Amino acid sequence: MGDVYDCHYNNSRAIYIYSVPIGNRFVGLFDYTHKKNANKLVSKVGKMVEENEKEMEATLKQLPEIVTNVNNITEDTTHITKDVRKLVEKSSPEVAGIMANVNSVTERLDSTSEDICDSIDMVTDSICDAAFAIEDNMRNISDYVQLALEIIDIIKMLLKR
Repeated sequence: MGDVYDCHYNNSRAIYIYSVPIGNRFVGLFDYTHKKNANKLVSKVGKMVEENEKEMEATLKQLPEIVTNVNNITEDTTHITKDVRKLVEKSSPEVAGIMANVNSVTERLDSTSEDICDSIDMVTDSICDAAFAIEDNMRNISDYVQLALEIIDIIKMLLKR
């Protein structure tokens, strides 16, 4: 980490002040630990490093390739983003025109559907009116026939007398 600048002990605790160079300056970092816990931690970390040394080396060997792949993906994404931006900018007026046409067609469809509904209502009303007229005419014909039969019956009765 750096050179130990100062160390103070207090009841099995230690405060370490490290001097770390950053640029042209030295920055003091404070580390307040229990000596006993620190030793356990260091031994556990050392054991973990020993147990996983092969995997860590394999990972470190793959790291440059991974970084290269990430850089390639980033460059490809940048190119794709630029291409998409150009395409959007180029097609934006056309899209606005298409949207205006779609709105116009939608308005015409609304108007046409209203006209069709009105026409259907008129035809339905006309058919209903015609059916009622036929029904009335049938009643009238029936009434005339009934009157004619009554007249014939009256004439028959008069002739029989």
